[in-house]
Amino acid sequence: MNSRSLLKTLAILTIITSVVCLSLKFILPLVFPFIAAYLFLRMLLPAINFLKNKCGLPVWFSYGSTLTVFFVSASSAFSLIIWLICKQIQLLINNFPIYYQLYSSIFYNCLQKCCHCIDYYLSVQNGTTLNFANEKISLLQSGYIDKLVNNAGQIFSGCINVFTRVITLIFIILISMIVLCRDIDHIHNSYAKNRFYSHIHKIMHTLKETGLGYIKSQGIIICVNWFICSTAFMLIKNPYFILIGLLISLIDALPILGSGMVLCPVGIYYIFHSNFVYAAILFTAYIITIFVREILEAKLLGTNMDILPFFMLVSIYIGLKIFGISGIVLGPFAVVIIRTIYETFSDAY
Repeated sequence: MNSRSLLKTLAILTIITSVVCLSLKFILPLVFPFIAAYLFLRMLLPAINFLKNKCGLPVWFSYGSTLTVFFVSASSAFSLIIWLICKQIQLLINNFPIYYQLYSSIFYNCLQKCCHCIDYYLSVQNGTTLNFANEKISLLQSGYIDKLVNNAGQIFSGCINVFTRVITLIFIILISMIVLCRDIDHIHNSYAKNRFYSHIHKIMHTLKETGLGYIKSQGIIICVNWFICSTAFMLIKNPYFILIGLLISLIDALPILGSGMVLCPVGIYYIFHSNFVYAAILFTAYIITIFVREILEAKLLGTNMDILPFFMLVSIYIGLKIFGISGIVLGPFAVVIIRTIYETFSDAY
């Protein structure tokens, strides 16, 4: 490849990368409810077509009954999960003073031993390092408490704002799905007649098999591992099994880390406390989550992503820097979009 071709390739990749990142950053939040509504309706089309074509039911009844079952099932499951999470958060807040006192005593004992060693090796009066550490810790605690009290109203209003946005988003998705029932066939026909149909269809097909396949597979794996880990912590009688299970499933979605970062240390803790039943439950859950990820990733995604773990980690890190917490998904998705558009552009020109 000569220098002119190399510069041309770099220029094309730079333009595509800039357009994709800016689109995901600023345009996606605006159109996300409508994209989600379309994807949900496409997911329900096999059931709708079965009722309409195989069972001979009216079109309005096929759409209406399918959407009603979907809305009721999804809203019931969502409400139950949110209710359980809120109950466990409330329990955690109520018990926080007890946990704080317990862990403070453990931390203080470790701090005393470390400060005693420092005093001994530095040949200073015993208690000098501990007094210095206590002064700094008290200043740090008072600073955090003052910030928490001063920003309590802002934190509460932020929570209300997030809750309002989520409810509004769900409402827009539901309304959009109802409206799409009438227009989806017309949209498909208009799309098929577009002059750029072949190029767009190739890009969309590749994204469906790779990017959307990645999002779908990760969502299913997270939900399954959430259920497994929550069940494990419920069996060991942990009152926060829903929250802990969600945390572990999100950690497991990150490359390299995995659910063992939480399950293995806790299992070892129970072994040292001679509670071998609880340890066996946690290690069994860890083994199951490994098999779930290996089997479901191979079955749902296969090798379509074709991104090495190192570059997957890089894409997630860059995604977190650009898009925030949603970058865990949008980072790899952006890489797939950029690669797909570039390959389509290269084949066409």
